[in-house]
Formats: sequence, C-alpha cells, structure tokens
Amino acid sequence: METPVEKRLPGLLVGSYGFASFAFTLMMSLAIQYYAMFLTDVAMIAAGHVALIMFFTHIVDVVSIPVSGSIIQRTQFRWGQFRTWILFPPVITCIFFTLTFTNLPLSYGAKIVYLSLVYIIAHISLNFAYNAHLGLISVLAKGSTDRLRLSTRNYQFRMGSQIIYAYFVLTLLYKLSANSKTWGYFFTVAILAVMQVFGYWFLSYQVRDYDRYDPDKNIDPSRRWTNLEMVKQIIVNRPLLTILCADIFINIGVYSLQTLAVYYFKYAAQNELLMKPYSLSLSLAVFASAFIAPQIVSILGKKNTYLFAGACGTIGYIILRMFGLYHPYAFIAIIVVSILGAGTVHPIRQAMYMDAAEYGFYKTGKDASAFIMSMMTLPGKAATAVASTMATAGLGYIGYVPNIEPGEEFLQGLMNIICYIPSGAGLTAFLIILLLYPLTNERIAFIMETNAKKRAAI
Repeated sequence: METPVEKRLPGLLVGSYGFASFAFTLMMSLAIQYYAMFLTDVAMIAAGHVALIMFFTHIVDVVSIPVSGSIIQRTQFRWGQFRTWILFPPVITCIFFTLTFTNLPLSYGAKIVYLSLVYIIAHISLNFAYNAHLGLISVLAKGSTDRLRLSTRNYQFRMGSQIIYAYFVLTLLYKLSANSKTWGYFFTVAILAVMQVFGYWFLSYQVRDYDRYDPDKNIDPSRRWTNLEMVKQIIVNRPLLTILCADIFINIGVYSLQTLAVYYFKYAAQNELLMKPYSLSLSLAVFASAFIAPQIVSILGKKNTYLFAGACGTIGYIILRMFGLYHPYAFIAIIVVSILGAGTVHPIRQAMYMDAAEYGFYKTGKDASAFIMSMMTLPGKAATAVASTMATAGLGYIGYVPNIEPGEEFLQGLMNIICYIPSGAGLTAFLIILLLYPLTNERIAFIMETNAKKRAAI
C-alpha cells in the first residue's frame, strides 16, 4: 500500500500566519524600545515611579498568559476555538494599546493610575490573541511538513518586521514627533495597532475553513489535564522548568538593553537618530544568527549551543562596558558581534520546549504538548516585567532627570546598568543550563523512541 501524500497548506494561508506575527511584532517593538522613554520624557513620570508601574502592570500581564491559555483551551464559540480570539480582542488591543501612549492633562497620580489601567487592558487582550495565534498551529498543521512551514514562516516574518521597524517605523516616529513628541508617539502607535488588527483579521479569514465550531469537540475525560496537573507539569518537569528559568534570564538581557539603548543614544551619544542604524544592525544580526544556528547545533547539540549563546552574551556586554561609552559606532559593532553568537539560542528554543513535552509524556503518559508550547511566551513576558523594572529603577538610582545635560558620573552609571544587567543575566542563564538541564541528545532520542511505542499502543 502506498503511503498517502501529505496535503500541504495553501501558501497564502501560511503567509497570513506569518504576516499576523509581522504586524504584531511591529507594534510590540515600539513599545519595548520606547515606552519607558515615553513615560519618563513625555508623560514626565519619575523613573522610580515608572519602575513601580512596570513591575505592577507586567506582573498582571504575566499572570494573564496561563489564564488566557486555559480559557482558550476550554471554550468554543460560533467563530471557532481559536478564530474567536483573533477576531475580537485585537480591536480592544488596538484601542487600549494606543491609549498607553497618550499624555492626558491629568494630575500626576491620576496619570499613573490611568496609564497603568490602559496598559493592563491592552496586554490582557493582546495575550488572548497571541495565544490563539500560537494555538492555531494545532488545527492547521496535521503533518510535520506544514508544522515546519508555519514555524519557519512565522520566524521569518518576525525577523523581517524588525528590519522594517528600524528602517521605516523609526523614521515615521521621528518625523511625526518633530513638532510634538506626544502626538508623534500617539499617531505612530495608532497606525501600528491598526495594522495588528488587519493582520489578525486577514489570518482569521484564511483559516475560516480549518477552525470551525464543533459541538462534539471534547477531550476524553481520562486524558484531560486539570489546572492542578498543568501547574504540576511546570514544577516537576525538570527540562521545562530549567528552560523556562534560563529563558527568563536570556530575555532579561534582551529587554533591558532594548529599554536602555535609546537613553544611551540620546544622552551618551548625543544623537537619538542613531537608534535607526542601531536597530537595523541589530535586526540584521539576529536574522543572520538564525542561519548560523543550525551549523552550531549540528556541531555542539542543543544544550551546548545554549551555553555558547549565554557565554557570547556575557562576554560581549563586558567588552561593551570597556569600549562602548564614548564611541557609538563601536557600541553598535560590539553588540552586533555579540548578538551573532547570543542570537543562536532563539531558533532552538521551540525544539527544546518540544523536548520538554516529550519528557513530560515519558513521565506521565499524558500529552501536554499544547500547554508546554504555550509556555514559550511566559519567559518573554516575565523578563519584560523584570527587565523594565530593573532598567527604570536603575535610572532612578543613578539620578536620571529627563532632558538633562549628562555629566561624567551619570554616563558611567548609565553604562553600568546598560551592560551589567544583560551580562549578569547571560551568565545566570549559562549556569542554569550547565548545572540543571538534564537532556542530552542521546537521552532525548531514547525518550522519543519510548514515547513512540507508547503512542502506538494507545
């Protein structure tokens, strides 16, 4: 008997899956790089208070990730299990994400409360759409080929968005901010937020025949995961817990630098426009690292590639502290070289989470792949909370005042927090993987072979 040919997903559908990520990432990139600057230099909120805002709002954001994932898993509406959440929440995200960049004439305390609330609403709705976007792969890809196509296209569009962001979005922001920074931020974010809605709606239209309402779509109770079991899976699944912790620290390094880079170019380099070549160079370096990663993995394996990436980040930021303060182009060059090595961790993360899912099935006999893969978003959100809090608290510690003429003491303090936060985070991630991650190539091969036999017997 001939093996049936796997029917491939249409190219337009695969492209729409990536385009939704493209539009979403464009919107998020501006927030990651400029929201702290907006709060301190436009809304005129003290750096110490910004740190508190970041901590509180991001904690709520992190908690909403598993909550939203659980709700999506358990509910079904007439528009489909996943399509529902990429149809309606993006509109809420569009409105409230734009409002996070408004500087209304409120009292100081009222402004803090207002900006915190709109941020929380925007990011909770955002998490519903993003988790549904990730979950769609379970109903779209029935074979390994389409799963790889969707994952690859998603990553390609994300990396492409970073190049477009650096070249076009920052140009738009600077032009619109020429007369008023308040309106410049507002209109730029509004345009990106509308694009995010279009990206998700276009995807929703393309998948309308794949994610339909099915009243009989229920999971066998004997194989259903309870909330307690899902929490337990995080705690007792050693590879999952290890990679979650290491990823949090890797992302702390990424997001702290993204938050603080604009302060470097505005105050140390005295030329904020250098953010454009910086962001473009960084995007190209991350994109290039995706092509380097397979070669590194083939030589070192996944665990050692993670160690290699952590070492590159740690060493790179120490070198940056030594030579980057007074030479902005050296600052950019050192980061680019460091990212070429440190960025090799990102393409292998999905494979490592799948390894953790295999380990979970091996230990429990229950398949928690969907839940474990949804946890990929948790480290980024948790790291954003920690990194933005640490970065803005660091600005408060060194005495940051908006639009000051920087002195030598301030500049040295600024470079300390720019460099030592990511270098320390990279070293911590390195040690976590080195000492705690248990899966070698041989071990995961054995586990997958055993699991294949278990699944065949079900």
